[in-house]
Amino acid sequence: SRVPRGLLSSYAMPNMRTDSKHWLHLDSLEVKEMLHGFWSVGRNQSGERDCNDLGDMVQYLWEKDAYLELILKVSFMALMLMTFGFLALLLGSRIRPAPPYYWRGRRSWLLNPFSDSYCEEVDVTHKLREPVQCLFDLTTKPECMGVGRDGAWATHKGFRVIRVTRIENGLMWSRFARLKRSMPRVAKQLDLMQKHWREQTESVLAMIDGVHTEREAERSVKHFLASLNLDESKNERLLFHGSPGAGARGPAGDVLFDSEETSPAFAIRNAGFDGRLGNASGMYGSGTYFADMASKADQYAGRYNAPETQGGSIGEQAQIFLSRVALGCPYLASQSLEQLRRPPCIEGHFDLNLLWNENVKLGTPWQQKGLPHRICQHCRLDSVIGGLKVDGRTKFYREYVVYDQVCYPEFCVYYERIAARGRRSQWPQTQG
Repeated sequence: SRVPRGLLSSYAMPNMRTDSKHWLHLDSLEVKEMLHGFWSVGRNQSGERDCNDLGDMVQYLWEKDAYLELILKVSFMALMLMTFGFLALLLGSRIRPAPPYYWRGRRSWLLNPFSDSYCEEVDVTHKLREPVQCLFDLTTKPECMGVGRDGAWATHKGFRVIRVTRIENGLMWSRFARLKRSMPRVAKQLDLMQKHWREQTESVLAMIDGVHTEREAERSVKHFLASLNLDESKNERLLFHGSPGAGARGPAGDVLFDSEETSPAFAIRNAGFDGRLGNASGMYGSGTYFADMASKADQYAGRYNAPETQGGSIGEQAQIFLSRVALGCPYLASQSLEQLRRPPCIEGHFDLNLLWNENVKLGTPWQQKGLPHRICQHCRLDSVIGGLKVDGRTKFYREYVVYDQVCYPEFCVYYERIAARGRRSQWPQTQG
C-alpha cells in the first residue's frame, strides 16, 4: 500500500532524521537539495516523472493521495503571494508621484521615492529664455492692450523676458499629480455623453487644439512644449496666469503689497494655486483663472509705476506663471456664471442652489439664464472656458477656469513691459 508523503517526510526533507545538531553543519549543497526536494515533488528516487510547473505538481500530489502536503504547499504559496501583494500595495501607496524627468529634484526622488520634501526654484533662463520669449510674442495682441475693463491702464504693447525660473516643489507636485490622476480620461467622459453634448464638447476640444497648434509653428516653442510631456488624455495644457508681486499698486496708486512675502505671486510660488481663495463674484465664479494669451494674463500681473509716471506702464517689471492645467472635458460658457463653484455635469445640469443666488452683478440672474438646474448623479465636467462672446458682448480673450487644484505653476517668467513686442536683441546680458 502507498503511504501519503507529508511535508515532513524523509523525501521532502531528507536530513530531518538526523539529530538537531546536524542542522548547524549543513553545507549549501545539502540545503539546496533539501529545498529542491520540497518544491520539486515530482522528482523522486523511484524515477517517476518530473514536475515542470505548478499544475504538474498539483496533479502529481493528487494522484499520490498526498493531500496534506498538497494543502500545505498551496496554502504556503497563497500566503506568500498575499504577503508580496500586501507589501507591494503598501509600498506603492507610499511612493510619491514622480516629478518630470528634467527636474533637478528628480535625483532626490530616485534616491528616496517615499519623500516629496524637495523644494527649489531653479533658474533656467539660459535654456528657456528664447522659447519663452517666442511664446510671449506669439500670444501678445498689441491692438487689444490698453483697452477694456481690465487693461485700460496699460500703455505698453509688448514684453521682454528677463528671467525664467522653474518651480520644483515636491508637495505641490504630488498634490497636482494625484488630482490629475483621479480625473477621468477625456475619451471616457465623451463616451458617457449624449450625442448633443458630445458633439458640443468635441468642438470645444478642437478649438483648444487649434489655439495651441498655431503657436507650435515656431520651432523653439514646439520643442519646449513637447519636452513637457503634457498629458493629452487629461487635456493638459500650458497656460498663463498673472499675479501681482511686491510693490503692486491699486487703481488709486496706493501700494498693495510692500514686501515680496506678502504678495500673491510669492504665495503661488510657495504654496501653489488654491481655488478656495477665488472670488465668487468673478465672471465664472470661484475658481483659478488662466489665459492662452500672455497679454491677457498681464492684465492681472499688477501695476507698479505711480499714476503720474511719464510713459505709464512702460518700463514696469512683473511676473507671469506658465502653468500646467488639466482642463479635462470643458464647458464652453456663453454667459457669465457668477457664484459658480464647480462645472456643470456632462448633461449640462448646474447646481440647484444657484437658482436662489441673487448676488449677481455682471450678467442676468440665474433664474433668467435659461440653464437647467438639477441634483443628479451624472459625472461632472472638469473646467469652464469663457468664449469670445459672453452675455452678447464680444471679448478680446478666452478665459480658462478650474475649480480644483489640477494646476501647477511650473515656470515663473519675470519680464519688462515695453513699447513694442520683445526681441532677442533687446535682452539684457545676464547669466543663468
